[in-house]
Amino acid sequence: MARATEPERRLLAIYTGGTIGMRSEGGVLVPGGGLAAVLKTLPMFHDEECARAHSLPEDTLALPPASPDQRIIYTVLECQPLFDSSDMTITEWVQIAQIIERHYAQYQGFVVIHGTDTMAFAASVLSFMLENLQKPVVLTGAQVPIHALWSDGRENLLGALLMAGQYVIPEVCLFFQNQLFRGNRTTKVDARRFAAFCSPNLPPLATVGADVTINLELVRKAHGKNHLVVHSSMEPDVGLLRLYPGIPASLVRTFLQPPLKGVVMETFGSGNGPTKPDLLQELRVAAEQGLIIVNCTHCLQGAVTSDYASGMAMAGAGIVSGFDMTSEAALAKLSYVLGQPGLSLNDRKKLLAKDLRGEMTLPATDILLQDGMLGCSMAWLLSMNGSQEADTMKDVLLPGLALAAAHAGDLDTLQALVELGRDLNLKDYSGQTPLHVAARRGHAAVVTMLLQRGADVDACNEDGQSPLLLAVRGRHQSVIGLLRAAGARLSPQELEDVGTELCRLASRADGEGLQAWWQAGADLGQPDYNGHCALQVAEAAGHTDVVALLQSFKDRVCAQPQTH
Repeated sequence: MARATEPERRLLAIYTGGTIGMRSEGGVLVPGGGLAAVLKTLPMFHDEECARAHSLPEDTLALPPASPDQRIIYTVLECQPLFDSSDMTITEWVQIAQIIERHYAQYQGFVVIHGTDTMAFAASVLSFMLENLQKPVVLTGAQVPIHALWSDGRENLLGALLMAGQYVIPEVCLFFQNQLFRGNRTTKVDARRFAAFCSPNLPPLATVGADVTINLELVRKAHGKNHLVVHSSMEPDVGLLRLYPGIPASLVRTFLQPPLKGVVMETFGSGNGPTKPDLLQELRVAAEQGLIIVNCTHCLQGAVTSDYASGMAMAGAGIVSGFDMTSEAALAKLSYVLGQPGLSLNDRKKLLAKDLRGEMTLPATDILLQDGMLGCSMAWLLSMNGSQEADTMKDVLLPGLALAAAHAGDLDTLQALVELGRDLNLKDYSGQTPLHVAARRGHAAVVTMLLQRGADVDACNEDGQSPLLLAVRGRHQSVIGLLRAAGARLSPQELEDVGTELCRLASRADGEGLQAWWQAGADLGQPDYNGHCALQVAEAAGHTDVVALLQSFKDRVCAQPQTH
């Protein structure tokens, strides 16, 4: 992710309706048109002098300068008719995605002005529809109409335009009350307060105050130059079932009937539900008939686990874990997966268990590290006979086992895998290798062994991260040294925003972090997006120890013999 550098940024603001533009008729709020005309009367949204100089058409407005060298110009596309968000369905969200697709080449970012009641559903659905997204798509709206004297709409809309215009965040996001969230992590939590949304299991991607703070590690990177793909064949026949104490099996049976093809089931706590045999039987029968059931907790925070007997009983009924997905994201993902042609039932379940758009946090390998489980799992695998089924089981389980061993620093288990003839370059669902895990954890002995066994030092996971970058972030200097000696180098993509990160470390007097980047080969003189370098930031902040450290690095570079 980088700050946008173009002197002029063009955005498309898609106005679908919602409270932000509503007007009162007979004491009732109804969708109101002509949002562009309203915005033209507000100086914070329109610079009339700039518009005349650029001869902008009626539907196109210019924000006051976002910075001395950058201007944001945006076109308002008003849907006909406008919608109350309570009436929005997959059909309308497909139309929004198709509008983005038609105008994708013309604009550098998109703002979707949407009603708040179903905005979290819309953000989740759009995140799955829009694959290979390279540009920001920011949803926003209001609790109070923009015409009102005391309205949150002006702040929300202006913030969404500035975030989409000034930053390259290739995700579907939701901006509300000075926070930019990943769209498929949000849920509406308040009907009246301006802080209407939260992201219960993922921090905001950005927070706006006197400064804009971007959580760089959370922002997903665009992969290559792949073209945008819009998945408009979303399956509409999906549903949401919330379990409650004493829910009768007959009600569940009635709900799970065709044409329903998939259901998100909200359960208690960490994924538990009633263990009554008749209820479990209904779930088991539905699953055996091809209905996909995704288990999500109805708690605001936390994830579905298998810690409790009742949770395991639910899983035994053929149910897929939704981990820490919101119900909105799980419903959208289910619609997306069921809409993909040519997949088997097992393929669809595997796809649901993968993190596709940053919608869930998959469980760590820690479960294999508890109470000797790692050693027991390895012994069990070694005891399996050489049948085809046993070999298939090993192929499925060994990547996770290798990563768990690397996580624990367990050399014996890794050596046993080598003796089984296994390649320790194997990857898990997210592209992580044992070397990634060992580098992240700082296990120098494991890193040494893996390098001796030919581990690929430049392997990147799905987020484009190398073992060296993970070691830098963990400040594991011994591991950084081992990787560098083996030829590891930070890629241009990993160094893309290093100037901003170095300045952040300097402002916090984090000499250890600066030392790690230096040891990994980064140029500590790289500027941030404002043109400042880490040394300047440390001097301005009065961090004399950091200034001395950075100066010593600079002197060492100057003292190195020059090659010609």
